[in-house]
Amino acid sequence: MFRRQFIEQSVVTAIGAIVARTAFAKNNFQTYKMNKPILKITQLKFTQDFPGSKGVNMMAKHYPIDPLLVFTEYLMDKPVFGPHPHGGVSVMTYMLPDNKESFINRDSEGDFSYILPGGMHIMQAGSGMLHDEFPKVTGVETHGFQIWINHSDKDRLIKPKSMHAQPEQIPEIITQEYKVRIVHVKFEDKTPPCKMVTDVNLFHVFLKPNKSITIPAKEMAIVYGLNGKGTSFNRHLQAQTLVNYVDDGNQITLAAEENGFEFMFGSGTPHHEPITYGGPFVMTTQEQMLKTQKRYANGEMGTLLPYKILN
Repeated sequence: MFRRQFIEQSVVTAIGAIVARTAFAKNNFQTYKMNKPILKITQLKFTQDFPGSKGVNMMAKHYPIDPLLVFTEYLMDKPVFGPHPHGGVSVMTYMLPDNKESFINRDSEGDFSYILPGGMHIMQAGSGMLHDEFPKVTGVETHGFQIWINHSDKDRLIKPKSMHAQPEQIPEIITQEYKVRIVHVKFEDKTPPCKMVTDVNLFHVFLKPNKSITIPAKEMAIVYGLNGKGTSFNRHLQAQTLVNYVDDGNQITLAAEENGFEFMFGSGTPHHEPITYGGPFVMTTQEQMLKTQKRYANGEMGTLLPYKILN
């Protein structure tokens, strides 16, 4: 009698222990954090792309940055492109806070915006629209980023719209270790006002001297140096250094050297879908591209006359 009770009690205890271990393992798996190892480090530099414009150009054709397609740090002191179309993507312009002057953005949907230093503008082109952007004052150099964000096929041809954020609308988190400007999507408990159809994290980070930061990351993650020096996995980073991280892992950790480290961080989930390029248009299939080009040729994306510069 006592032997049977002992065996039954032992079985119950053993089962309970297994259940507890399974629950602990599941919970531990859900909360486990792993730093993403570095895939590749590339030291880049500015090139003279057009008269009046220099850029550091990072393209998805050459670097694993999808759902970003173009990630360009630019210096521009006069109008360069004039009115032109986009389709199938979102185009973001982020002006760095230390600019002395602002940028003008205008489009065929009727938007006219001043992108102030520290401000941001998104043209979610979708089925297609025209825009034009240039320094407000010719001869004063402006400094920022133009970023093309890919759309998934289901969102490729959504209705076009413009989104704009003033500098004070870009949320900031400031600690003893760092300042983070949250350009797009959420960091910690703060979210900016503009939300694109593609979910991509874009942060502007100022890391204080000899301090470190750990940032949650999705499948694709990049760091691009702006000022100062830092390290990641004991690899030295500086201005115009591009770091691509591997797909595995869910966070990155960076440390600043004695003068601090300022950088841009981008992260997202690649669409893993075909991409067809056609100048300012990005589509999934060649059939989509031909239809889009025909719509543009037929004037179905609106009109945008050249802007008269007064100075």
